Amino acid sequence: MASSGCLVLSLQPAYDASSVVYDEALVGTWANTEDETSATIERGEWRSYKVAYTDRFSTRTFHGNLTRIGTARWLDLTEVRGRDDGPFLLPVHGIFRVSVAGDMLSVAPLEYGWFTRAIEKKLAGLPIATLDDRRNVVISSSTAELRRWLTGAPAEAVATPTTYRRAGGAGGSGR
Repeated sequence: MASSGCLVLSLQPAYDASSVVYDEALVGTWANTEDETSATIERGEWRSYKVAYTDRFSTRTFHGNLTRIGTARWLDLTEVRGRDDGPFLLPVHGIFRVSVAGDMLSVAPLEYGWFTRAIEKKLAGLPIATLDDRRNVVISSSTAELRRWLTGAPAEAVATPTTYRRAGGAGGSGR
């Protein structure tokens, strides 16, 4: 769900107050044995989620909100905030298309390579985006503009999904 590599991030959330949905099917512990990653998703406050993502090196915790845009569901993740790091640090949003089918969770981030090429080519219709000093793509469009773009986003703008199996559940694993 998250990595230390180059990411596509947004300054604004992909959800607004009227579009937040909650799906109990996301709650649980999910594992991808091929990538040696796992995610524990718990109910958060209101209609949100607490997400702990673990890879071979560390565990990161996130606050998540699920939203429906068209027929797709998107999980918007921000790092859990417990202290104020000052006005010069901004929270950013990672946006992942998700689906649950039985004991399988499919998670697909926005595709970094597609975005970098689209920025270089100045592709028309792209959300306002640039590369930061770490080479992350940073989208600065408003929530409404981002949601409008996600409604008709090209298939190539979303990465190949990673599949997680519910811990203790049946089904396949890996990508």
